[in-house]
Amino acid sequence: MQIVDHRLKPGWYRPSPHQGGALDSPSLLVMHFTVSGAGAKGVSDYFVSPQAKASAHVVVGRDGDVRQVVPFNVKAWHAGRSIWRGRPNCNDYSIGIEIDNWGRLIRTADGQVRSSTSRVLDPALAVELTHKNESRPSLWEVYGETQLSALAEVTRCILAAYPTITEIVGHDDISPGRKTDPGPAFPMSRFVSLVEGRGDSQPLFRTVIASRLNARGGPGVQFDTLGVFLAGTRLEVLYDSPGPWAQVKGALEGGGAVTAWVSDQYLA
Repeated sequence: MQIVDHRLKPGWYRPSPHQGGALDSPSLLVMHFTVSGAGAKGVSDYFVSPQAKASAHVVVGRDGDVRQVVPFNVKAWHAGRSIWRGRPNCNDYSIGIEIDNWGRLIRTADGQVRSSTSRVLDPALAVELTHKNESRPSLWEVYGETQLSALAEVTRCILAAYPTITEIVGHDDISPGRKTDPGPAFPMSRFVSLVEGRGDSQPLFRTVIASRLNARGGPGVQFDTLGVFLAGTRLEVLYDSPGPWAQVKGALEGGGAVTAWVSDQYLA
């Protein structure tokens, strides 16, 4: 796969009417989830329909199906009200990718796991995690290996064609509090490893460089301290989106493993 004339080749393409304006020298790649079970076909069909009023450049299905609806040199309507590093209107300088995923799930009184539209899902597809902008855990749909592999291939093509892109972020990074996608189940650190060719199954580890590093229940000093990680502790990084906090798993001082949030600046 490669990008020719701002389109993925070979690949499915059908233009969405919900686009406009030249996208010159994009600096961001923004990841979204679709909150859908429609597959790449269903989502792309929606984006090209008159009622959508929204779009992204590319949709990646659970089965690895990739569909493009906006050329990469044209602004897609994916970010909405947004800001990154003090610069508003992220549609003006970003490429958006929609990943087919239900996002937040619900466990109903009957014990079943359901989507936001009440579709019953396989419990094996759900993981309980706390979103970095929230204080309580929720169920989220996991991202499958076939989908992540296709997403990584698309991302490599985009980064090669548009070297002005310097960061990969989530919609929840550029619209915190308003958006939760791609959510805590999206393995941002491991995905970046995939894109960089560091292996599709190797977790990312970082090392504590502070003498004592507080392990907190959420991404902020307002959250309770769960314990302390000592200098030299090797931590598995679960979520490491650009920003001051990383979600990690590792052994606390005194023993016992915990999943917690730590200040990113104290990790090497």
